[in-house]
Amino acid sequence: MDYNDYINVVEDFPIKGIKYKDIQPLLADPQAFEDAIHAMVDLIDVPLDEIDYVVGIESRGFIFATALAWITNSGLRIVRKKGKLPNRRKFSKPYGLEYGKDELEIGYIPQHDLGNCIVVDDVLATGGTIEAASELCEMVGLNVVDKLCLLDVGIYKGKEHIKCLIKWKMY
Repeated sequence: MDYNDYINVVEDFPIKGIKYKDIQPLLADPQAFEDAIHAMVDLIDVPLDEIDYVVGIESRGFIFATALAWITNSGLRIVRKKGKLPNRRKFSKPYGLEYGKDELEIGYIPQHDLGNCIVVDDVLATGGTIEAASELCEMVGLNVVDKLCLLDVGIYKGKEHIKCLIKWKMY
């Protein structure tokens, strides 16, 4: 299956000069979505029973992390944008985007901050988001054993340690 067929490009979104990769067609097709989730599981290098948590990054990373947590029988942890978590104890990390800066947070949950995790997002662009989320996981005591994204848009260099199901075709 060529998953690129399920990705639409939206010119100049969210700002001029950005070519936004819209994954909604893939999510809307039940078979393509199911196949993509199973193919992402196949990218994981560690034995599935060694994964304690799948960590999803706000917001579309939650979609894939939830499905992967269910399939791997792992807990689900979330990394959110600053100000969205109620936890009194949380860790923050600023990061760069292809069109600006932002900040991510993870809540400190003592009874769930030990073990192995995989960090999951939807799109790999500059790498800032997934790298910041991975650092947050380590700050709370989680051991990051793998990093996965649905789509690599071809911007980030040095991404050999991040596994992506779809490599964007540059036409």
